[in-house]
Amino acid sequence: MSFSKSPIIAVIAAGVNGFAEKEFLSGIISENKSSGYATVVFSNIYNIVQKNENLLCEQNIYDLAVSNDISGIILLCESFVEGEIRRRIASLLKDVKVPVVGAGASLKEFEKLDYILLNTSDIDDIYNITSHLIEEHGFTDIDMLTGMKDIETSHLRAKGYMQALETHGITPDKSRIHYGDFWLTSGEELAKRYINGEFPMPQAVVCANDIMAYGMLRIFSDNHISVPQDITVVSYEYSDMRLYYSPPLTSYRRDRYSLGKAAAKHLQCLISGEDVPEFNPPAGKFVFGSSCPCEMDKEHSLAELRSAERHRNYNDLSLFSTMEHELTICRDMDEFIHTIGNYHWLMQNNKNIYMCLYTDWCDTRSDSSEIVNSRSILYWGGSNVWEIHHHDLRTFFQREPDAAVCYFNPLFSGQKYFGYMAMLYEDAESYDDIYRHWLKSVSVGLEFLRLKNDIRYLLSCQNVSEYRDTLTGLNNEKGLRRTFSAFNITEESKLCFVMLRIDLFPRQFSDEEIRRKTEAVLAASKAITKLCGGNDISARIKDDVFVCLIKSNASCELIADLLSSMLIQEKAYAEYAGTSSFTCSAIPCTENDIDSLMSQLTEMSVKEYHILAEKRRNRYYNDMLSVRNMVYRSPELTFLNDSENIFTDRIDFFRRHYKSCFGITFHQDCINARLARAKYYLAATSLSTADIAEKCGYLDDKYLQRQFTLNTGIPLMQYRDLFKNLST
Repeated sequence: MSFSKSPIIAVIAAGVNGFAEKEFLSGIISENKSSGYATVVFSNIYNIVQKNENLLCEQNIYDLAVSNDISGIILLCESFVEGEIRRRIASLLKDVKVPVVGAGASLKEFEKLDYILLNTSDIDDIYNITSHLIEEHGFTDIDMLTGMKDIETSHLRAKGYMQALETHGITPDKSRIHYGDFWLTSGEELAKRYINGEFPMPQAVVCANDIMAYGMLRIFSDNHISVPQDITVVSYEYSDMRLYYSPPLTSYRRDRYSLGKAAAKHLQCLISGEDVPEFNPPAGKFVFGSSCPCEMDKEHSLAELRSAERHRNYNDLSLFSTMEHELTICRDMDEFIHTIGNYHWLMQNNKNIYMCLYTDWCDTRSDSSEIVNSRSILYWGGSNVWEIHHHDLRTFFQREPDAAVCYFNPLFSGQKYFGYMAMLYEDAESYDDIYRHWLKSVSVGLEFLRLKNDIRYLLSCQNVSEYRDTLTGLNNEKGLRRTFSAFNITEESKLCFVMLRIDLFPRQFSDEEIRRKTEAVLAASKAITKLCGGNDISARIKDDVFVCLIKSNASCELIADLLSSMLIQEKAYAEYAGTSSFTCSAIPCTENDIDSLMSQLTEMSVKEYHILAEKRRNRYYNDMLSVRNMVYRSPELTFLNDSENIFTDRIDFFRRHYKSCFGITFHQDCINARLARAKYYLAATSLSTADIAEKCGYLDDKYLQRQFTLNTGIPLMQYRDLFKNLST
């Protein structure tokens, strides 16, 4: 079945390599697949109990949930341990426009969400556990160990225990309900109290989860208390860790699989506008070990051992692999991708794995990019790098149409979010701890690569200056502020403040790319210098941001357009970054507040960036851009016939997508490319109009003059006069 056009259901969860989360997901993905829905899963790597400032960055993965590709969301409520993360998720889901279904226990942080919450019945399941002890083993002396007093789940499970006692004619005693924290220490503490005589030893204890029961078994074993001969211990919420404790625990398996299927079915009905089906909480079932008098389920125990053996083998292979070392010595992105691809076999049964890095991932000072460069890490997945908007989720199913689910996990270091890894499966499968460790290694390797990039770049700019940018010779920000403060600016000054942001969508870096980027930056500074007419009011205030102060009778719009035209003519820049890789903004300078001016320009630049980024979402953008770069590189030639040859019989297709990508027809853009070169020659040289016409591909200067006036509204020579004597 192809899922390339299927509606997409998103699952928001934490630590989905956990046993419980994998059972939920198995039900959700199975139901979605059988009903023709694709599934995406957003999960962090670390699911910590306490807030950690160094790990907050990874929560950015959940921002993908606002993608327009998503038709509905399932929230695995109880997978989130830390309260701050729950509040972030609640805030995110508060404003989504698609239906939301929750699966699992009710948590206070999610109470105000507009969603349907489905859960198994804590009361019924604990009732069944307690009834089993009474009916099958004749126990009447039974204690209960539940969770925290301020958690509703703790009281629901205690209620199931009380109801079972009442039903069987045993008077409940609330003093026999012990409150813990759902962790090992709770079970350990209660076991010690039994042993030292603080509480009388009962016939049996019902634990509200496996973890607390494991704590009890540990202490009983250490103190030679025989289970189940001296005391029976049973628990709720079966997990896959019982083989690490003695004796193997008898646990009641919560039916998370069926709950996941029910959540998916409810959400599908909400999406399609159908009535949701009646929900009956699915009942769990016992997984018998040796901690109660029942016979142990040997077949199930053998399956557990086989699974643990398989996991141990892969864990050993991961632990003793040299991937981390190899990543730290990678010199460029191609080598990096090759290295992590060599270790893809550690992740089993996946369809494909894509690494998606924001275009500015290696710039720690930037957080504005919305475009990611995506690439398969598998050697058979191809080496092409393709750009997508970071909310484009469907594109992965278009590339892997047989995949039923795609997992998205964060790549980050400290406070810098690099992007995400996308891993696809054909069936209802999930990853394990090994993949989490693999992701951590990849993130560490990326940080090493980023630092190497910074070092290489800094080595090209070794000289230190207090007021000058050492690469370009322009002012730095401090120099700009010093020079700017010397001016007495009035409304009559006719000054224009200009900001140029270049290389908005950086590519992968290597030694060669660093060299080319350095040349591109120098080319941009050359364009700025030409615009300023040799005056010293220009600066490079960040790696990719230039500003300048221009005095001219020309409007700010004309000045910004001229700088754009000049930049495109700089061969080193155009060949490195292309024609749609920068923004140029300008505003009248009527005040001495440079911070206010730069803030206004930055806001304008960000808006322009978003417009450019949105156009790059077109899947044929790179094809169209290569044509556009060719047009602007040699505007004196006519490229329409060449474009027809490139796209054979698809010229209408070409024209439609070209306009979608650049907001202009191909024919008009050919004209604009010629006029951009004409503007450059008019402002920066003393060439005659006849010579300019020839260099721009016009047969005579009269035709150039007519087309120039028609498109700019200004005659040729008047345009030249506007920029003839730029001075401050």
